[in-house]
Amino acid sequence: MSMHVFTYGSLMFQRVWPKVVGGMYEKADTRLHGFKRRKIRGKNYPAVLRGTNLDYVDGKIYFDVNNNDMDLLDKFEGEYYQRERTECELPDGSIITAGAYVLKEKYWKLIEDEEWDLNWFSETGIHSFPKDYQGFG
Repeated sequence: MSMHVFTYGSLMFQRVWPKVVGGMYEKADTRLHGFKRRKIRGKNYPAVLRGTNLDYVDGKIYFDVNNNDMDLLDKFEGEYYQRERTECELPDGSIITAGAYVLKEKYWKLIEDEEWDLNWFSETGIHSFPKDYQGFG
């Protein structure tokens, strides 16, 4: 059984996603309401955690990811994250259920109270990401 996957950090990028999964998937821009994206101290990748009703995170959704690739994504995300069922809003306003990797509460101490900078990552951080990320295959 496949599932949709909401991504909000390194996995939004074609330089990372195909190195983690084997399949090819349709994707779209999407918004996750009720969550906030934050920096992780000393790392160049982010985490999301539940926020207020006013919080949201823009990201990409990959459609119908197969079970084998879901296992690879679980391994990639590692111990710090848990996959949760969330509802995302597509550009046309429709709502779709997707798995999102949310930082486990016991690791919240690693978070900085600062928004993760997507533009910085796309221009600078992505170049060192494969060697900096310990879970990267």
